[in-house]
Amino acid sequence: MADRHGPLRTGRFVVEIDGVQVDGFQVVDLPARSTKETEYREGSDPDHQRKLAGGTEYEDLTMERGAKKNDASLYEWRRSIDQGKMEEGRKDLAVVLQDENGEAAIRWEFTNAWPKRYDPPTLDATAEGGGVATESVTIVFDEMQRPE
Repeated sequence: MADRHGPLRTGRFVVEIDGVQVDGFQVVDLPARSTKETEYREGSDPDHQRKLAGGTEYEDLTMERGAKKNDASLYEWRRSIDQGKMEEGRKDLAVVLQDENGEAAIRWEFTNAWPKRYDPPTLDATAEGGGVATESVTIVFDEMQRPE
């Protein structure tokens, strides 16, 4: 029986783009969130600097899935950006980590997300076992939230 009190496993998750579940993602690298620091000191302060909080920064979200014959949606999403259709290209995205029963446990939401990079599969005829063709996207966004 699964340990309901321990940490969640990383292998059960879903990706939603504009509220629609998109299947097939094998790897999702969730971005780190950090705050810039600024040093400040007034003339009458001691000889050390104070650390003040600056703006919040996010790393990129990266996602990888198996390439499918009749699904060019990631490529087309990136293509809309290439064509200058930024408003069409901005989407709300969510990554939902599931518990052992397939129920949503933790949700990360990304607003105004768009793909800054699309990587097609690397083809290798010498790969042992034939390999799997995967495509990936690097996503930037305005804000990341983890709603309770």
